[in-house]
Amino acid sequence: MEGRKTKGRQKIEMKRIENQDDRHVTFSKRRSGVYKKASELATLCGAEVGVVVFSPSGKPFSYANSSIDSIANRFLNGHHHHHQHHDYDHYQNHDNINDDIEY
Repeated sequence: MEGRKTKGRQKIEMKRIENQDDRHVTFSKRRSGVYKKASELATLCGAEVGVVVFSPSGKPFSYANSSIDSIANRFLNGHHHHHQHHDYDHYQNHDNINDDIEY
């Protein structure tokens, strides 16, 4: 059996990647992963999902299962759609997602 040509999946230390090329590749791959999870959340749970990410150079990227503008406006203006009688529709979670990550 030949040796691996790529690193495959490896755990990486949660700190800034210093090499700019490696950082760009990681940003692109992880952004795609976040979009995939957002899509799964929308599909599995019927959630309206919008994700906005700015690259290290400041370029904006977004994913939405509907219009990112309507999702952003809804969030900023505090408009809530109440579906049937799901308790989770009445709560907002604005916790910092980085609280659980060790740096």
